[in-house]
Amino acid sequence: MYRGFWGLTIVPGKTYSQNVDMPFRLSNAALDATIKSNTRTSVMLTVDDKSFVLCSLTPGSIEQQTVDITLSEGENITFETTGDNIVHLTGNFVYDMDEDSSEDEDDEDDEDEIDLNDISPEELKEMVEEGLIDPRILMGEGESDEEDLDYDSEDADADDRIREVTDEEEAELVAEVEEEKPSAKEVKIKKQAEKKRKAEQETQKEAASPKKSKQAEKAEKRAQKEAEKKAEKKAEAKPKTKDCGSGVMADIIKEGDGPAAKNGQRVGMYYIGKLTNGKVFDKNTGGKPFWFRLGGGEVIRGWDKGILGMKKGGERRLTIPSNMAYGKRGAPPDIPPNATLVFDIRMVEIK
Repeated sequence: MYRGFWGLTIVPGKTYSQNVDMPFRLSNAALDATIKSNTRTSVMLTVDDKSFVLCSLTPGSIEQQTVDITLSEGENITFETTGDNIVHLTGNFVYDMDEDSSEDEDDEDDEDEIDLNDISPEELKEMVEEGLIDPRILMGEGESDEEDLDYDSEDADADDRIREVTDEEEAELVAEVEEEKPSAKEVKIKKQAEKKRKAEQETQKEAASPKKSKQAEKAEKRAQKEAEKKAEKKAEAKPKTKDCGSGVMADIIKEGDGPAAKNGQRVGMYYIGKLTNGKVFDKNTGGKPFWFRLGGGEVIRGWDKGILGMKKGGERRLTIPSNMAYGKRGAPPDIPPNATLVFDIRMVEIK
């Protein structure tokens, strides 16, 4: 495979869409040399109306990320970012060289052909002596039977290969064929013997492979159904990711039931607040839930963004950049400056 360079610069607030006409592999994402904001920037990829987060880059922490994604011909894709920094994507175009190599081989074969009509007798003699040409080709013995395609009845008169078959010879040939032809009885016996042999082989196969008991078959079917159920649960358990705006990302663990929460409503929440290193700085997981008015500025802005639209019983994991949380000052002593926060939340009630 031959690979050429591919690259794209993503400016915040802009989207870059295309229908892939040449396959390419995306291998790296990196922040621009000029950092405009210390908040996290996420790279989003939409493929055929399905959006995914490729990676998240944070100045001073993770400024570039290696990826390994190949995008195929015919796919509709869109690149964009959430955040305030420019991101550079790089990779390789991928070419299939099979067709080109086969054409080159055909050209080489054509070049190797020699037209003997263009060579003088003296040159032919030297080439035969040096072993470069088979002398039988010059004598006509090495040529193919294509000449026989033009063979007609006039040539047959001068050719000893074709002559009239006499009645006596024809009778002898017919007699030989009749002798070699098996009788109907022999054919029948052979068919019966072949049928018996196949039946014996089937019997031997059945004897060699023990039959499964009904109980074993039921246990096997039960195990297969359980495996299918586990696979379905695993697929359902995989969270969907939602971009809530301003860099706030929500992994939807459970949708919940009933109407979605709107701005102005009071909501009761259970939660666990953590730093990105896993350290818990605050939590409320039982008893009286934490109540506040959604969209009223009573909590950090990341909560107003990330909780909007949740349903009763719904569960999410919010990843909130520092500018939507406690900013440059943080909340000492538990939350340092410019900290990205992670909240595991569950909506208990909506009023």
